[in-house]
Amino acid sequence: MLKKIILFVLFLSMISSVCSASNITVTSYVDKNTITLNELLHLTVEIKSDEQIGAEPEIPQLTGFQIVGQSSSSSTSIEIINNEMSRTVTQSFTYSLRPLKTGSFTIPPIYTKFKNKTYRSKTINVTVVEASSNYQQSKQNLPQKNDRSSNNVQIFLQATPSKSEVFVGEPFTIRYVLYSNKGLVGLNAEKMPEFSGFVKEETFQTKNITHTLEVINGIRYYAYHISNYTLFPTYASTFTLDKMELLCAYEVPAKSFFDFGTTKRVYIQSNTSVIKVKPLPLAGQPKNFSGAVGQYDIKSDLSSKLLKTGESVTLTLTISGSGNIRMFEPPTLPVIPNIDTFPPEESDELYHPDNISGKKVIKYILIPEEPGTYDLPQISFTYFEPRSETYKTIYTKPMTFTVEKGKLTPGSLSYIRPQDIDIQGLDIHFIITKNTISDYKLIISQAWFWILIIISLLSIVAAMIIKKEREKLLQDKGYYRTRISHKNLQKDIGKVQAALKSDDISGFFVAADNALKNFIANKCNISAGASKIQDITVVLQKRGVPENYIKEIINFLKMMDSVRFGGLKFSHEELEEKYQELNNILQNLSKTKFRKKR
Repeated sequence: MLKKIILFVLFLSMISSVCSASNITVTSYVDKNTITLNELLHLTVEIKSDEQIGAEPEIPQLTGFQIVGQSSSSSTSIEIINNEMSRTVTQSFTYSLRPLKTGSFTIPPIYTKFKNKTYRSKTINVTVVEASSNYQQSKQNLPQKNDRSSNNVQIFLQATPSKSEVFVGEPFTIRYVLYSNKGLVGLNAEKMPEFSGFVKEETFQTKNITHTLEVINGIRYYAYHISNYTLFPTYASTFTLDKMELLCAYEVPAKSFFDFGTTKRVYIQSNTSVIKVKPLPLAGQPKNFSGAVGQYDIKSDLSSKLLKTGESVTLTLTISGSGNIRMFEPPTLPVIPNIDTFPPEESDELYHPDNISGKKVIKYILIPEEPGTYDLPQISFTYFEPRSETYKTIYTKPMTFTVEKGKLTPGSLSYIRPQDIDIQGLDIHFIITKNTISDYKLIISQAWFWILIIISLLSIVAAMIIKKEREKLLQDKGYYRTRISHKNLQKDIGKVQAALKSDDISGFFVAADNALKNFIANKCNISAGASKIQDITVVLQKRGVPENYIKEIINFLKMMDSVRFGGLKFSHEELEEKYQELNNILQNLSKTKFRKKR
């Protein structure tokens, strides 16, 4: 018995070690791709695992560089999602490298060994130039037109289509990701793409400023996933897709003790994407082709194989696969003697995240007129397959159903075709035998007449007031924003309460920041996106807000920035205190009479 227990424990240990080893990742990156001879290059190696493994990276021989310094750090993060806890341990090793000569060099993969397994990072390309030369940092790895660089800050918006050449009707996706080597504190959409010449479906749109970390050509960036679109081209041409335009904001750190830092805003455009849309070939195109492009399968089913005259049977066709499922017509049923049919009922079901795969369900109602055995022939469906660039026709299986003679009883419901209805006797009317004419009375002597007049006059006055109010709302943007400020505040507070209820710390402070800034922006008729604390202070002072209120607002905004970007943890009780603090600030602002803008 003891031997079995020991073997079982050893077995569990082996499984645990295998699982731990499979969760290890090694990533290496540098702080810049181009340096001069008198600069130091900082190479960072990150080892992530679900436990403290105690392994260190093995640095290979570096051509053109000398290691002159080294430091290390370790951090642990814990996440609880759906009552399941996950733990991530990150070990960072930073090496200071001094370049020995000019030229282009490749930093080879960095290896880490743990429990008889080896993990490796990717290679990194670095260029070393003369120290005296006036160089611009190389941007060959970033889209040149979209890069914004200032004080080593790099931001670019990358549009990545899944295909560069498609046929008419062939769907493809395009993904927009914003990359920045500095954490962003504000993000506004200035212009979203329209995609003329395509049917578009937005399959993803970001709601919060959240990021992941990605390494591109050896440089680590904050990656902000903005949106995804699925596009269906409607005609053949070469298209230059619309650019997305964003306004981004990042914090500039303080330069001295008396400098509180500031927020800098940059305007960014996505890169240019060109898509070639080819026409569908006319050669070999069947007559029954209805515009389906993709790859499909077809199935058929009968609701019943035995029925009686006067009853109906449903024929269901299911066309499943991937392609332009919503854009083609259903197959046409062949003519079947002694069976009446009705126009089919269609429904589409698309699968996320791209809405390309799914199925179209078509239901035909069949009503046989005579008893007997009916054979349903094969139903054909033709589609164009882009992969082979050919038309393909698929068929359903032939089916049979039997109709027996039914018994009709008095009052029972039987099927009547529209052509069987014969309307007669339109010239015959009933003779009125009862006198229903009452004595004549003046309308103005009736109470309901004057009630109607009063209601009409009140309606006219109300319409004039509403019209005047609407004109004022349309002409005075500031007045309009003031009117909707409390309504929008209720929506924003709802998001804060939802994050508070779920103990979502990051979501709570993002929602609280948006609620406060949006309310101030609507009250003062200013832009809420990427507002600087200094700008908010000046605006509130000009609008006559008391200094003690302004101080509370600024302190709360600074506290939220430090929490959102400093990774602090809060208990549920502490979050409730912050919520009450936000509620008090908003109540004070609601009672304040804002002076008009001078």
